[in-house]
Amino acid sequence: MVRYTFGKKEKLCSKLVIEKLFKTGKGFKEYPFRVVYLPLELSDSTAKLLISVPKKKFKRAVARNKIKRMVREAYRLNKPELIENWTAHGKYFALAFVYIGNDIPEYADLTKNMQRILETLKSV
Repeated sequence: MVRYTFGKKEKLCSKLVIEKLFKTGKGFKEYPFRVVYLPLELSDSTAKLLISVPKKKFKRAVARNKIKRMVREAYRLNKPELIENWTAHGKYFALAFVYIGNDIPEYADLTKNMQRILETLKSV
């Protein structure tokens, strides 16, 4: 049975890992995101995720939080296939989704972008 969850274990919280992710991680752009990923040795979760929306572009916390909620939901609903693929190959990754768009996106567009990003990440 597929579990569409996004729990505490899947959130990237370690400052050391975050620092290493942005220093040595590889990345690509899929508008409106910049995706950075870093292979991990071993983890309690197959993928650890960080979502970032810059305060410089979205001054109000309400807008930043709305975008983060939509990104989290799009990831949560589309990740099972990616997780199965990585689990089968014994891969563990730290991921960062940095929102680089200028406006609050439509959820449907965000979902399509998320599917393209996850397809790209499958082949990593």
